[in-house]
Amino acid sequence: MKSEPKILFLDILTDDPKIRKDFHQKIYAGQTYSELTRKAMGLKKSFWTFADGAKCAFPENIREFDGVVIGGSVENPVKGRIKPWMSKNFAFIRKLVKNGTPILGICGGLQFTARALGSEIIFNPKGKEFGSGELKISPAGKKDPIFSGLPTQFTIHLSHKCIAAGLKKEWKVLGSTGLCAPQAIAIGKKIRLLQFHPEMRAASIKAIAKVRKEKHTMPVKNAWRYGKKILGNFIKYFVLPYHKQKFRI
Repeated sequence: MKSEPKILFLDILTDDPKIRKDFHQKIYAGQTYSELTRKAMGLKKSFWTFADGAKCAFPENIREFDGVVIGGSVENPVKGRIKPWMSKNFAFIRKLVKNGTPILGICGGLQFTARALGSEIIFNPKGKEFGSGELKISPAGKKDPIFSGLPTQFTIHLSHKCIAAGLKKEWKVLGSTGLCAPQAIAIGKKIRLLQFHPEMRAASIKAIAKVRKEKHTMPVKNAWRYGKKILGNFIKYFVLPYHKQKFRI
């Protein structure tokens, strides 16, 4: 009997139960962020495990996972705003990296991972990005499997006010927008970080705008198609090879 690949979703959305409840009810249409992301990736429930990062409920055996998806967050991991639970998540992320586990960091997931590995997170001096924007793939990005089968420029969904700064020399910027140069980052062969939201449909961005009374660039439907392709590429080119390597005789 062949084993199934297993993905861990690390939820770092917030430690505030009211905000979390509002997101689930008003933005994610009654479902959790974890379930929204699992469905976006087209995965069965048996492939998926949830961990509440805000409660530091980390799994003991990280070797059972073939990939980790770190979702977005309303917290900004900038200097002076790091809460104790956030620091514990940084330590857990470093543990995953040391183990060699493939990681996909989305929005806050990019910021938490970059911060854990030595980058600085700052409020974007060019302003926040919200709604939709155009991602331009860099020369390095054109060769990277995370963007396999995608055009060199396409629409993405955005919702962030911070960016990663002081990237290490060996990190590669795979894609940029006008307001955010490190919109997509590669760290080695197994870590891919995205400042944008490939898991979100236009309806989620519109719901966030309504809740926050936010002015925004209108999200577009075709961004979802590109986002699903990116999520599928993470499974195909990062998770599955790692899974097969673990069980290779």
